[in-house]
Amino acid sequence: MTTQVLPRHIPWHIAAVTAIAILVGWQVINANSQSSNSGYPDRPIHIVVPYDAGGGSDTFVRILQKGISEDQLLDQPLVIINQPGGIGTIGSREVKNADPDGYKILCHHNAIITAKLVDTVDYGPEAFAPIAMTGEMSMVILVRDDSPIKNIVDLLQAAKDKPNTIRFGANKGAPAYFTTLQLQKAVPGSELSIVSAGGGADRYSKILGGHLEAGIFSLSEYLDFRGVEGTPADENIRAIALLSNERHESIPDVRTTVEMEIPVVLTNANYWWAPKETPPEILDFWAKVLGQAMQNETVLAELARLRMDPTFDRDQSLKERLSNTIAQFTAVAEQKESSLPNFTVYVGILLALFLSWSILEALFRKNRDEPTAVVVVTEPFRKRPDIALICFVLLCGYVVLLSTGWLPFAIASAAMVALIGGQMMRVAPAQWVVLLELALLTGLGTQFIFTEVFITPLP
Repeated sequence: MTTQVLPRHIPWHIAAVTAIAILVGWQVINANSQSSNSGYPDRPIHIVVPYDAGGGSDTFVRILQKGISEDQLLDQPLVIINQPGGIGTIGSREVKNADPDGYKILCHHNAIITAKLVDTVDYGPEAFAPIAMTGEMSMVILVRDDSPIKNIVDLLQAAKDKPNTIRFGANKGAPAYFTTLQLQKAVPGSELSIVSAGGGADRYSKILGGHLEAGIFSLSEYLDFRGVEGTPADENIRAIALLSNERHESIPDVRTTVEMEIPVVLTNANYWWAPKETPPEILDFWAKVLGQAMQNETVLAELARLRMDPTFDRDQSLKERLSNTIAQFTAVAEQKESSLPNFTVYVGILLALFLSWSILEALFRKNRDEPTAVVVVTEPFRKRPDIALICFVLLCGYVVLLSTGWLPFAIASAAMVALIGGQMMRVAPAQWVVLLELALLTGLGTQFIFTEVFITPLP
């Protein structure tokens, strides 16, 4: 049977080919304009925040965005992209795999270091080009106000005398968790019972409720949660140590860990990162913009309101700071969650077993009930389980391509639609031309709509 284009499909082919030509022309013009224009920046810049909108990281970036806008430090708009998930690794991977052209920047804190140490991802700061550190939040250790624990030395001594009896709130895998391991190492033999307890509000309620004896909080959280004078001791909290080298002006009576000869320091610092191989001139450009933004009056006022210190660091000083932090966390990394089961592996095994059972069940049912069944397009998966398996493999391959960045989004998406559609339309070769046109329209059209209309980054 000869495949031919039916007359009723001619209008579709004309419209599809015209749209594809326009989209390909847009791709070519866009690529040429980006490569030929040496001025930076010449289009909107995406700032990736790997957490939900409204959170601490998002709030901080939007404060800097406002300062940059007020002082007109950029000729192009900053587009903040929230990409939460994976303890910040979804957003960080997006920037890691981006083109090193300065149009996609990441703002992330110390979790970019700890994510690799707990094997959430196989990369860390070495996969990026550091730009600057802008602002940091001091961290404190809290107990309930009626606790017999007076300072950090008392806490660690109690953890040594009665191992694993002091319940300490620090989410496992987070920077606070590694800091807790450092505290234990400072007093050999001390063993805290580390408990993951959600956000600051959750840890606060657990301390008041007697479910935690102590925990790590940001300075801002402590000042917000602390009761007014006269609050009953069993309904209030007390800071027993500031994880810093120097005392903070907002809590001058709270001694630092360093003062008490516990050499453990932790601040929630905000780092800015660019993809590896980003040109030095672009890194320098961004460092200057961020440095000027940190001097903006609105920015300084907002940081003061949030109890954040307006510190700024770049170049060699920044690299030394990161190197020291990485070394401190790595020194205790061997103690991390080694006793916890690898849930990812278990879930993968269960999914594989379920898929295998589904395919075998479909094969047995076909052999038993439908020995002479004819394959039809409307029920490809039920009567041809091999098609279901092939489509599943193709879908997994598509996800891998997007996550690794080996192929552009438009090409990978078009190939996915064509290959999976082709598997489902094995008995209808006359539709293959339409399928290829639809695949190209899907890939190219989706990229155009999301990047030009919604200004949303795609893998």
